[in-house]
Amino acid sequence: MRRVLDATGMSLNEYVVSCAVSTATNDLADRQVFVLEPDAWNELQEILGRPPAPNLRITALLGEPSTLESE
Repeated sequence: MRRVLDATGMSLNEYVVSCAVSTATNDLADRQVFVLEPDAWNELQEILGRPPAPNLRITALLGEPSTLESE
């Protein structure tokens, strides 16, 4: 453990949390079906059905010329 902590520059806590998050992400990535209670399903559908809130910073960014466009 000391060698991996020295090599990564992480504390033991950071390393353990990082490994737990990585494992959880992999475990969930393999799931194809997520089961929700009816109330949770309805809440999810309501959230997904909302229009996105306007984002002025993104609107301004998209209004600027692209660095890939020739001038």
